[in-house]
Amino acid sequence: VCQHIYTPDKLYVFNLSESEKKRLAHLKLDIIYPKENNVDFLKDVPIAKILYQNIDVPYLMSLEDKLKSITDGCVAISYSSNRYMEFNVVGVDKGQGLIDLVNKLGIDIEDTIAVGDNYNDLSMLKVAGLAVGANNAVDNVKAVCDYVTQANNNEGVVAELIERYIFNEI
Repeated sequence: VCQHIYTPDKLYVFNLSESEKKRLAHLKLDIIYPKENNVDFLKDVPIAKILYQNIDVPYLMSLEDKLKSITDGCVAISYSSNRYMEFNVVGVDKGQGLIDLVNKLGIDIEDTIAVGDNYNDLSMLKVAGLAVGANNAVDNVKAVCDYVTQANNNEGVVAELIERYIFNEI
């Protein structure tokens, strides 16, 4: 698998795949591609997030059980973009981010709308007042949503939900 290691100020990418090379070429990121497949130089560097990338998501999912001995209890695993296995510290997810945001803003969680399409959105959708899924969301996401849009995540999901729930036009 291709691996992304995010530190507070850098992104390191190992085992760059052709599909990821094409995807990253369109982004304006300062990426470091180490020549050696070794992470020892990161031993004392805080790690913000790690991604495994492969366009075969069932293959990525098959790795989860194999990694339990090193992730269980301290690392949360989720999936995104139909290509990433994400590793975050337990409690660092979109759901907690939404809870922290409403607390900071002083609003009720019931007054929020969350929109998602992939597994890494589940925690956020489960805590939001209104959970909206994109038409092309994975089935597990659609299952927790209050509404699934006609539009997909590339064309008009937010416009559709604003028309329906804010302007009451649909």
